[in-house]
Amino acid sequence: MSDRWSTFEPPDQSQLARYADDLIHRANLVRRDGWDQYRHVWSRGEVLGAALVLSDDAELQRCGETTVSALERWAFSLWGIASGHSDVGAGLPRTRALFDSIRAAG
Repeated sequence: MSDRWSTFEPPDQSQLARYADDLIHRANLVRRDGWDQYRHVWSRGEVLGAALVLSDDAELQRCGETTVSALERWAFSLWGIASGHSDVGAGLPRTRALFDSIRAAG
């Protein structure tokens, strides 16, 4: 089995829970310390994910992204390529719902 198999298949529930926990942790760090300590250390996806959790449009713009483009990037990480394309084509309902639930939990 290829190490890249996860690129094509959606993560399982435990991986989604780990993504959520990680994003909540990162959002809390930004709330506490601000972006300066993290934006150049974290990956672009991590920054975009934390900005989405925080509903931080200014940080998304700083990254050259919009809410929609950041959600589109995350759709593929969350659901894999095929399901990510489906979610994007449908207007990102699964991805939006996941980030809404992360925001509510955070």
